[in-house]
Amino acid sequence: MLKSRFENFLSFIENKKILITTHNLVDIDGLASCFALKSFLIQYFKNQQVSIYFTELSAKSKIFLKKFSDIFPKFDVSSETHLDFALVDVIIIVDTNSLNQIGLSNKYDILDLKIPNIVIDHHHLNEKSKGNPLNLTFENYSSTAEIILELFEYFNIQLKTSIKTLMAAAIITDSGFFKYANNKTIHNINKLIGEDVNFQNILILLKSEIDLSQKIAKIKGMQRVELIREGDYLIAITNVSSFGSSVASMLLKTGFDIAIVFSKEINKYRITARAKKLICLKTGLHLGKIFEEISEQYNGNGGGHDGAATLTVDKESDFNITQIIQRIKDNL
Repeated sequence: MLKSRFENFLSFIENKKILITTHNLVDIDGLASCFALKSFLIQYFKNQQVSIYFTELSAKSKIFLKKFSDIFPKFDVSSETHLDFALVDVIIIVDTNSLNQIGLSNKYDILDLKIPNIVIDHHHLNEKSKGNPLNLTFENYSSTAEIILELFEYFNIQLKTSIKTLMAAAIITDSGFFKYANNKTIHNINKLIGEDVNFQNILILLKSEIDLSQKIAKIKGMQRVELIREGDYLIAITNVSSFGSSVASMLLKTGFDIAIVFSKEINKYRITARAKKLICLKTGLHLGKIFEEISEQYNGNGGGHDGAATLTVDKESDFNITQIIQRIKDNL
């Protein structure tokens, strides 16, 4: 079944001009998946026109890409800076569960373009993104890079050392350094690690110093935390202006079972949540589904995994964070 879906996908995009993109503030899985998919398509089709477009990389991805380029100076890390949609036949969107997360330019919204799009992703898929039989979406993978790894394997396409390195970094980071991994995750990382790709070198590549602003955000997040006890579970609620995901992860490490971090941005509210994997398994809690459903009520953008999700809503909406808290309590 999986191979037939891969074959249908490749049959549709053959001889088409392809643009690969991902969500804004691109993380390492999105970054690696774009480059890996381009490498696969160029080798599989030989003469296919494939380009990549990023809106903006996250701070961690910029640091990672700089280190990666120092190790692999000949690897082409370039991406499009100007988009001419007259030269695009199909858009492939990786590591993105909602089309609302795509910003191809200030002028165009992907929902307004009359260009076919295909999603390759491992998240719970937003309703607006469902319905395309060519989508390659599988929630049982810890990262999108693993889905693309399957493509390389099914069609016996060579994996270069640079691509292995990218994919390994993506799997490690998106599984939370294996905190959210499953047996398939470990099996896939084993395929990539070997004489040419050293696990400890990947960890060094991923290591980045915490800057002062992130340290301050973590301290403020802890100072402002409100504790809610629901049965045997501890829920943390706090607010910071930035680094919401780092603050949420820190709160889990301090002993909370679930962490909700609220941030005010220029024109919107951003809510980041994390939950311990054991809590999700025991209770059926799925933060991604909760955030997706709430986002649809407010024409916002939300989704993610069971234990990690993000929601953005317009400041002008009548959104109240108590809705999230109540939905989580209902699951517990």
